[in-house]
Amino acid sequence: MAIFKGYSTVDVRFGNVVLEDIALAKRDLLNHFYTRKGERLGQPEFGSILPDLVFEPLDDLVIDLVEDDVRDIIDNDPRWILNNLDVRVGTHSITCVVNLTYRDTATVDELYLEFTAETEEENL
Repeated sequence: MAIFKGYSTVDVRFGNVVLEDIALAKRDLLNHFYTRKGERLGQPEFGSILPDLVFEPLDDLVIDLVEDDVRDIIDNDPRWILNNLDVRVGTHSITCVVNLTYRDTATVDELYLEFTAETEEENL
């Protein structure tokens, strides 16, 4: 029997899909990371600063901000324990490989986050 149950229409062609437990918790994290901070009406503190950081000079200060944001978001979800965080920066991208443990089942999982700045060439 599932402890957590929810619905998602992400990556679904027709209708809703019921998500349970670890799949739901993972989708919730992805929703949190891919929502810009201040974007959600009535919840100005919800979201992540990561989509906005790809436009900054990717130095040690920005990498520290990335790590802090990832840790804050995961620490605010009681279903997850952060095991390891690997931040990789490119010229116009930030990639985070996050190793997590789902508390209820002690299942280890990996979350792959990629944020890329669009360049004018890509829009042509």
